[in-house]
Amino acid sequence: MKNHLMAAAAVLALMSASSVAYAGDQADVKALKAQAAELKKQNAALEQRLNKLETQQAADASASPTDFLAQVTKGPLPVVLDDGPICWKGICINGAIDGGLAWAQHGAPLNAKYYNGNGMLTSQANRPYFGFNPNGLGSSQIGIKGSVEILPGWSGVFTANTYFNPQSGQLQNAPGSLVDNQGLPVAARSLSADGSRGGQAFNDQLFVGVSSKDFGTLTFGRHRTFATDLVVAYDATGGASAYSLLGYSGSYVSGLGYTGDGRWDNSLKYKVSYGPARFGAMYKFIDGNGGSNWGNTTCLIGSTGCPVGTVNGTTVPRVFYARHNDAAQFDLGASYGGFDIDGVIGYYHQATTGAALSSLQLSGTSTFTPPLPGAALTTVGNNNSGTLSGTAQDATGGAIGAKYTWNQWKFYAGWAHLISHNPADPVGIGSQNDQGGYVYSSVNNRAFPRARLLDTEWFGVRYAWDPKTDIVAQYVHVGQNNYYTNTPAGAVAANCGGTNAVRASSCSGYINQFGAYVDYHFTKRFDVYGGVSYSNFAGGLAAGYFYNTNWTPSVGARFVF
Repeated sequence: MKNHLMAAAAVLALMSASSVAYAGDQADVKALKAQAAELKKQNAALEQRLNKLETQQAADASASPTDFLAQVTKGPLPVVLDDGPICWKGICINGAIDGGLAWAQHGAPLNAKYYNGNGMLTSQANRPYFGFNPNGLGSSQIGIKGSVEILPGWSGVFTANTYFNPQSGQLQNAPGSLVDNQGLPVAARSLSADGSRGGQAFNDQLFVGVSSKDFGTLTFGRHRTFATDLVVAYDATGGASAYSLLGYSGSYVSGLGYTGDGRWDNSLKYKVSYGPARFGAMYKFIDGNGGSNWGNTTCLIGSTGCPVGTVNGTTVPRVFYARHNDAAQFDLGASYGGFDIDGVIGYYHQATTGAALSSLQLSGTSTFTPPLPGAALTTVGNNNSGTLSGTAQDATGGAIGAKYTWNQWKFYAGWAHLISHNPADPVGIGSQNDQGGYVYSSVNNRAFPRARLLDTEWFGVRYAWDPKTDIVAQYVHVGQNNYYTNTPAGAVAANCGGTNAVRASSCSGYINQFGAYVDYHFTKRFDVYGGVSYSNFAGGLAAGYFYNTNWTPSVGARFVF
């Protein structure tokens, strides 16, 4: 009996232990399931955060990628980092201010509206200059941008940014600088030229759209063109106006032959990346009016004694023209290892370059010159104050840029080929420019009796001396063909010999420009720089210039946030 009782007790003990073990296993399973559920939840949150960051990064790809700190393996940093201190719920305020001192061998006084200094030779340069040098490494600016998730994997994005001049506090306004110099002889003018910022409230960019990690970013509004993005990414200086011809003027690459073409109003821009490859397309819609063939005089055409609206004594009826200023650009690029490359092609119909009025034009004379064939029509008695003289063209072209990073070195190279024709559709008097809405009171629609071919090549290097110091150098060459002709009838004869004063701008010519500087970063936000620029203009590209060369050493400081 004793043995039976001991056996029963053993069986009961074994059953109890099994039950406890089973209960423990059940508890472990339950705990593991809870941990797995928590991990899934954390993983989903991390994936959502990653998608948001990638979407925001794609939306911010248009920011100027100027180098601040020398980086060995990474590409250029944005002008303002979105992880900076002035961000709230995906919305960030950013800005920069840049200024210094420069001495120019041949320079001109600064203009309160114009954003460049005397880093390059200009047509106004006729005396030595020493003084303030604005925006040497990059434009002074203030802006806001943001990215907010609206659906899983989709974000709403926007950018609003404007450039200003540190020497005056005024918004950057290139066409306005031309108006400031209207009626003055060239030797008496301050620095001025046409450009892609015309004093608008948001003269850099203003757009809104949607962005997806998988499907890319689509925005509408005012954009920098892909050609402008290419210059900033593949110019060794980042487009520094004090040391790079490409950054000083948009006439050679970023504007595809027309400096005002660097930014487009009323445009769509789409960008998408897939693995190492990227693609972009943008289109500018037609806007504004096409003007007419005579000025704004109140004299009724055809009335007795009316001195306007006639050609060789024959009355000419007033004709109004339709606007055809649409444009498009496409970008294709890739990044692999330390190598980056992008190519851009595009066109711009009725691209019109502005110029300051002569004293005769300011007094009320307006001239409409149609494409060949056809005689020019001159009217007098107009109110031309505050207007511009314009040269119209149909512009097409393309550019390619490449960059290779090797240890502390970055090597840059690029080439652009630009073609200008007389516009297929005339631009008339009274039409507005595409930057700031300035009116043209005289327009030349036949400046290109033959196609103008403009080629630009550049080579640059950036060396990281240490984590705080960059040494940068770049060479730019521009070449232009001889596109003038003495025939057919009506074409203006051009003189390609003699001095710059009598030489025609349609003659062949070239530009050589070299810039080098050292950039030292005290902090991520504050750096100082110093260097020199040399520019040499010749042939048709120096037409109307007082001198052919210019040396400009300069120093400066920049603060960003």
